[in-house]
Amino acid sequence: MMKKILLPVLMLFPAFSFAAPASSEPPLELSWKDCVRAALDNNPGLKARKLAIEQYKYLYQAGFNAYLPSVNISNSVTRSATDPSSPSNKVSAGVSASEPIFNLKALSSIRNSKISYEKADADYRAESASLRQALYSAFVNLVYAQENVATQKKILVIRGNNAQLVKLDYDSGTESRGNMMYSAALAELSKSNVLQAERSLDSARLDLLNGMGFSELRPIVAIASLTAPDYTLDAENLKKIIDNIPQVVSQEKGVESLKEHMLSAKYDLYPTLSASQSVGWSGSSEFPATRGWSLGLSLNLPIFSSGITYYANNSKAAGLALKSGEASLADMKNSLDSSIRSGYNDFLNAKDNALVNVGILDADEERYKESQIKYQAGKMSFIDLETTEQSLVDAQLNQLSYFKKANTSKISLESLIGIGLEGE
Repeated sequence: MMKKILLPVLMLFPAFSFAAPASSEPPLELSWKDCVRAALDNNPGLKARKLAIEQYKYLYQAGFNAYLPSVNISNSVTRSATDPSSPSNKVSAGVSASEPIFNLKALSSIRNSKISYEKADADYRAESASLRQALYSAFVNLVYAQENVATQKKILVIRGNNAQLVKLDYDSGTESRGNMMYSAALAELSKSNVLQAERSLDSARLDLLNGMGFSELRPIVAIASLTAPDYTLDAENLKKIIDNIPQVVSQEKGVESLKEHMLSAKYDLYPTLSASQSVGWSGSSEFPATRGWSLGLSLNLPIFSSGITYYANNSKAAGLALKSGEASLADMKNSLDSSIRSGYNDFLNAKDNALVNVGILDADEERYKESQIKYQAGKMSFIDLETTEQSLVDAQLNQLSYFKKANTSKISLESLIGIGLEGE
């Protein structure tokens, strides 16, 4: 009987390449794992997220310089005169350094850079989960398109045989002209359905190639078969699952950033303390011998540096932004809880339909065999024969649709939970 999961054949090519094969070569066979590897290496959207992580990592590392010493070297030459004195030269050279000792806004800026870095990682995981859903759906669509072509060809054989059978009875005078014409029309319709299925197959191939990061249509075959997959949701630990979903983590990092902005707004009233030191030489020629030095501490206490009402209004705005972010986060978690539970029920329903229809398909195949025998023996009318034929055709096509629905429901549920390509 049917296996419980969609199992790609584990036959990987030793040299995985998408070089366009010559027309005489067979199509490139791809398992699901082949598609995952290709997408990880080539998908531009995923690459962009990876680069964003690197970008924010360097910005985070650069932010530490706000609390590191700054050093400057200077050298100047000045020639001046005051009438009636003769012109004179003044040469100076020096080294100066300054370092913040207490600056809460600088520390807040560093923490905010770290939050942005962590959020970029969560955004990458979300992109990976979204791409996995799109890629898996494209892979299933290709398997469906392949099996649909095969099914349509089987239907063509069935209807072609029936058309010949009815034509023989019509020629012998035991069947009506209308029934003969109708059976012939159904056979022609099946020919058209085969051609349409083959065109859909090309579209499914292109969608899968695009998901892997390739734009050109190339001959490929998905190595898998449509079956009813298995999945069990750990409903008891759903809260923990939701807390680890990339979108939730990203939103939480956004809330952390808003909290840091609120703290930074409060730090506008905090004093800053910095230290400075310098040593210099001056004289009338290069490499002067007269040396001087200085050491100092600087305490800065802002009062109304940005305006009388700036601090109060800016702090209130930051606090309200934080409350809004926290409310949005809570709403997201509630929405995901509902969507995941609903999605799991949809998956179970789709799986049940797929499994139950297997028995219906087996029964329709048996009924059709029996109806052919009865029709040839003159014990069944054409209408009854056509009815059992159509029932078999519907059951065959429904089976493909049910299997496809079960697989796409499963991947939609896994995408909500945040399973990415790296988990394959």
